[in-house]
Amino acid sequence: MFVFSIRALVIASLCFSLKAVAAPSEEKPPLLLISFDGFRWDYLTRAQLPNIERIIREGVHATEGVLVKNVVDTSTLPNHWTLVTGLYPESHGIIGNFLRDDDIDKKFIPKYINANYSNDPRYYDAGGEPIWVTNQFQGGRSGSVMWWGSENAVKWSRPTLQMPYDDNVNFTTRVDVMIEWLSQKYPVNLGLIYFFEPDHIAHTTGPESSNVTEAIKYTDVIVGYLLKRLKEKNLLGNINVIITSDHGMTGTSNETLIYLDDFINIEDYDILTGDTVIAHIFPHEGKLTKVYRSLEKASKQPNSHFKVFLSKDIPERFHMKNNPRVPPIVAFADIHYRHVSNASRGDHFPLAGTHGYDNEERDMRPFFIAMGPDFKKNFTVRSFNSVHIYPLMCQLLGIKPAPNNGSLTVVSHFLKDGVENATTFATYIFVLVVVNGAAGMFAVGFFRQHRNLKQRNVSMKLTSDDTRKRLKNTAS
Repeated sequence: MFVFSIRALVIASLCFSLKAVAAPSEEKPPLLLISFDGFRWDYLTRAQLPNIERIIREGVHATEGVLVKNVVDTSTLPNHWTLVTGLYPESHGIIGNFLRDDDIDKKFIPKYINANYSNDPRYYDAGGEPIWVTNQFQGGRSGSVMWWGSENAVKWSRPTLQMPYDDNVNFTTRVDVMIEWLSQKYPVNLGLIYFFEPDHIAHTTGPESSNVTEAIKYTDVIVGYLLKRLKEKNLLGNINVIITSDHGMTGTSNETLIYLDDFINIEDYDILTGDTVIAHIFPHEGKLTKVYRSLEKASKQPNSHFKVFLSKDIPERFHMKNNPRVPPIVAFADIHYRHVSNASRGDHFPLAGTHGYDNEERDMRPFFIAMGPDFKKNFTVRSFNSVHIYPLMCQLLGIKPAPNNGSLTVVSHFLKDGVENATTFATYIFVLVVVNGAAGMFAVGFFRQHRNLKQRNVSMKLTSDDTRKRLKNTAS
């Protein structure tokens, strides 16, 4: 009875722990994650997109995009890092496209400003574990084609294979490189590809322009090229593919600028960038109260088109307040508006489209489609939070996720029945061996201890009897 109880206890404990652990990665299909920067959720209805529509028919589609719930700042760097870590910006530290960290002397410059500039890796190695690190720590091989942040060592690790950021490399070449990595002698089981369109053209000509419509069509051409190359290598149908984006896009113009110089003196503060939706404001010593009160007063005027917060008062739902990189004052522009600093009304700011706004704005939502052997077919969901993509990818790869803000439970219904709790036969055998071995060791230990106790009791009884006899003889 005792052995049975021990065995039952061990089985229960192991089964509980295994519920969140999928099968070993070598038994899982490879995974490919693709991002088309700035692809808004409703762009899917702008043109005939036969290749994307094929994925929707044969896979999973979020009909209203990745709701809120991509993350604030709804910009490129924070959301790409959230996709691969499952963390909110306040947890992973990439709180905007521009960063300031008082513990790091070297200035941060994003790759789209200077592709040849090397940032201090500590900007990225700040608490989050990107999925290529998770994958490689558990025996996998990863390949990154220009994914944001992948050039930085995190936990002393970079992707196994990597193509550095370079806007001049055409899109088909990016696909070809990834296909080679997936089909070589020692293939990667995780691939990531970044494409800068339709974001780039939407910034220039506006999200509703015909140029953006053509960029959307070209996106579909690239998806078609990817499917063709996967088929050539017998990978189509044997690989899980997720295609998504970092954020949406909305229109803006020189008529929707908020001139910070109207309210605060440029000599009283620093700002990370002079044209921005979310203004990260660092008042000079002794100027915090002055700068904040001036901005707060201005924000309460009719048609101010912005809100301002001290860092401690940033709304919790933004998940960007509890990090030392958050500036003392943050100003959030209303949709379509932007803050400009150290500028006059005669200056020209060329943007026709932008992003970075409150993630409850529908224009900020990216799209999400996926297909592969583990995904359901022709399955739709309304929307979900982007932090859940990381645990979904870990499940698809059969690896244990690092700590994250996501939940597999939210997205497990994307997967075919049984995949979300899949454990291989080999894993079951392993568990049974461990269980029986553990139970056996417990049993041996118990009986050995029981025998020792019995012998000790007998010995004590004999000693006690002998002592009584000696005492009796002495007394007589």
